[in-house]
Amino acid sequence: KFDKRLWEEELIASKAYARALTRANILTKVELHKIINALDQIAVEFRRGKFAFKSDDEDIHTAIERRLVEKIGAIGKKIHSGRSRNEQVVTDERLYILKENKELTALITSLQTEICEIASRTIDDIVPSFTHLQQAQLIRLGHYFMSLFFMLENDKGRLIDQQKRLDILPLGSGAVAGSTIKIDREELRRDLGFSAISQNSIQAIGDRDFIAEFLFATAQTMVHLSRFAEDVILWSSTEFGYFELDDAYATGSSMMPQKKNPDSMELIRGKTSRAISDLNTILILQKGLPLSYSKDLQEDKEPLFDSIDTLKASLQICAGVVRTIRIRKDNLLRNVDESIYATDIANYLVKQGIPFREAHQLVGKLILRSISSRKRLSEFKLDDLKKISNKFDTDYFNIFSPEKSVEAHDVIGGTARKRVEDEISNALRLLNDYRHSHESI
Repeated sequence: KFDKRLWEEELIASKAYARALTRANILTKVELHKIINALDQIAVEFRRGKFAFKSDDEDIHTAIERRLVEKIGAIGKKIHSGRSRNEQVVTDERLYILKENKELTALITSLQTEICEIASRTIDDIVPSFTHLQQAQLIRLGHYFMSLFFMLENDKGRLIDQQKRLDILPLGSGAVAGSTIKIDREELRRDLGFSAISQNSIQAIGDRDFIAEFLFATAQTMVHLSRFAEDVILWSSTEFGYFELDDAYATGSSMMPQKKNPDSMELIRGKTSRAISDLNTILILQKGLPLSYSKDLQEDKEPLFDSIDTLKASLQICAGVVRTIRIRKDNLLRNVDESIYATDIANYLVKQGIPFREAHQLVGKLILRSISSRKRLSEFKLDDLKKISNKFDTDYFNIFSPEKSVEAHDVIGGTARKRVEDEISNALRLLNDYRHSHESI
């Protein structure tokens, strides 16, 4: 029911194994030719949706072998010489994840491209940032979007990095002790395109760490998408009003005609729980098993396939949201409280020679006086300010400028315009490097 989507990998591995059996003098060249032709015909049946599973097919391996025998008779039974389903399944899974990994990293790259474009468009839009869901400091909106870019860059890096532990040939390991046929595993490795060969037959057929590591990478990517989704949900609400989702990514209410619900983002946030559960499932599945193969491991496929499907759909939806989202610029600074400049005021005092801890306390007093007097920070008279610190001067009133506030953060990774431009340039360079390296593969 579940492992049938491994049909292509099973056929690829079976053809390579048939060639290995021929090199080991188990198959003749004529028999190999018949097997390869029959496997190619079976591939056509799968592509056309014509392959008929039978009730006694235990899995994709037995289904394909059964069909092979139907086509060419007893010769087809030779394909299983020295081979176990224990090694077949992990070979198929590794090939499958390697293939899906490429698609996932490509989808992440597509989303990152959309992020760079919207970051460039919003580099001059200033918005409050939030910590603890409280207004913190002013930032460029493009800087905000780029934070998601670099989270996804880490996610993509994890997917790419784990390939070196994934790209290992287990075929030839037999059921547990290694094949009894003198299979040339090095030639088999080259045939299937793996980078390395497993060094221990027990580990090769009994371990699912490569799936667990892959599912951590997919789950962490979903967590990042979920956190972005939470911001979009909040920022598209009436209370914030920063964003408006395109109609394609929002729905109405069956009862309340005024509603425009961010359902696409809510679903990504909700589906993240599935990705986390998939990772949890594969870890719990293994925890009580002996080191070698047990039938429990058959349950590894549902979480694997579900996690891939969930992440693929979420990346595509997220890219569409970023590409079409409307920025309601008039609302970005609408509800900003002047206390957002508190750190700027503290830094102003630091530049006058006051230690930061003392400056922090002085600004705290200023905030309390602002609250008790119901005055905005910019409405104090200079005489009032000097009662708190004689370091205040007329240039204090220049602090209350959104542009000056963001430009003060002029360090690598900061929100000054030049630094955000550098972020975007570096990001585009990373995308180009990725595309060039993968085009050459």
